Amino acid sequence: IDSGEIGEIRSARASFCQNDGAGSCSALLETGIYCAQFLQWVLEDKAVSGSPIVRGAAKTIHESGNDEHVTAIIEFPSKKIGSFECSLAHCSDRSATIYGSGGVIEIPFPFWCPTTVKVTKMTGLGSQKWSEPELYEFPLPANIVALKTEDDDASTPGFNFCNSQGLAYEAAEVNRCFREGLTESPSFTTAQCIDILRLITEIGNYA
Repeated sequence: IDSGEIGEIRSARASFCQNDGAGSCSALLETGIYCAQFLQWVLEDKAVSGSPIVRGAAKTIHESGNDEHVTAIIEFPSKKIGSFECSLAHCSDRSATIYGSGGVIEIPFPFWCPTTVKVTKMTGLGSQKWSEPELYEFPLPANIVALKTEDDDASTPGFNFCNSQGLAYEAAEVNRCFREGLTESPSFTTAQCIDILRLITEIGNYA
């Protein structure tokens, strides 16, 4: 994004839908928060004042009273638009895409902890001239393994979720902040966290 490979970023989308747990909790809080944080990371411009605004949202409610399917449109400062869909009642490819004036960046499943990113540049009349896609790979930490079972039978049950090894990056950042006496991570500040919670609340109220 910072390199300008796909020009000026104008919009982004994310989808996190899984057929697992409908009614047990809020889809917006369970998977929608991943989408909202992704859009914040891509579309937030710290040089421009102002907060993102929810321009539209819709949801369906499970018989339990919890939302099970939510979609939202968010306007960010600098005329940037983000959209997302989340659900606990049906599946999606759980991917994300970043759209620029000169191309797109595609992030496949799982977009919240990807190991590959595809960049395609688009130029010419009607943006119809596509470059050969460039694929970037980001291997997960190789030295992270699942813990043994409680009875210590030396078997490894594996991680519950795909690419959970990536949580090692979060742990390393927390450790770094502690060692340097920081009260928050510059990579994701308290203000940014509160902004995400505000957005999620406004989406829920709007819908």
